[in-house]
Amino acid sequence: MDYINKLKNLVIGDQCEEKVSKILPISDKEFSCKPDECHNKYKESCFELRGDAASLPLYESAKPADLHFLVSTGKTDWEHDAFEEENTILGLFATEAKKLGNECDISTSSNVTNQPLNIMDADYLSLNKLDVLLQPWFVWIKGLTKDNMVDIFRVVKDVVSKSKADESVRGTEGVILIERLKEFKYVRVEKDINRAYILLCSHRTRDKKCGITAPLMKKEFDSELQEHDLYRDASDDREGGAKVIFVNHVGGHKFAANVLVYNKNGEFVWFARCNPTNVKFIVNETVLNHKVYPKNIRACASHDAIRW
Repeated sequence: MDYINKLKNLVIGDQCEEKVSKILPISDKEFSCKPDECHNKYKESCFELRGDAASLPLYESAKPADLHFLVSTGKTDWEHDAFEEENTILGLFATEAKKLGNECDISTSSNVTNQPLNIMDADYLSLNKLDVLLQPWFVWIKGLTKDNMVDIFRVVKDVVSKSKADESVRGTEGVILIERLKEFKYVRVEKDINRAYILLCSHRTRDKKCGITAPLMKKEFDSELQEHDLYRDASDDREGGAKVIFVNHVGGHKFAANVLVYNKNGEFVWFARCNPTNVKFIVNETVLNHKVYPKNIRACASHDAIRW
């Protein structure tokens, strides 16, 4: 299949710019800056790609999710299958998320992240209580357990169905979910205060290169975000920041670094073949100005802007 796609691209082109322009605005800026313009030094060989990884067309090599579940674990690396960690409820969560997608006829995706846990609660530390960020809704469900998970997913399913049936509620799914889950004791549903999330695969167990490149990319993103007063660490609760977080396997490791961006005003962009020279573009053009560079996009989508 890769050979067929490569041959097709050589003959007629992948038409990525035309396709992407129908979804998101395209920037006229260069995707890469010079290496000496980066905030930090890095070995360019860390990001070197060869063969098909460097030449295959990227666009439509991945699919955007209609609903993306990001589960906090406080870790930067995980088991080969992060949702099969024993003595946790991660497996149950993955099953319910997949079931929701099938029943609602939407595409769902689940990842674990390095976002911090409540270390004062033993159930969080053992991953038998979960905090989950739902994208592109920018809303948190905090306190999922084995006992309440099925009922909570039932409510999420109702909200998805309502959103599919009524365009006027799109962008307010988080508000509806907060109202619907008020009846659940020990569960908190909260609006996320950030303007954007930048996801980097750091799953060293699945691919050593991701374990090497993700920290380098995050360091450069953090430096660039600081210039715009967008950087937020775990203790910074100011609104309007852009969070850079580590996630497990997203697919397409041969195209590393993969960078997934969710903007609160509706854009989702999955960039690939990235290195620190691309960070300025992603922050300045995608996070701040909502524009993209099509040749390095694997997938993208335009959702309704969040309305609280």
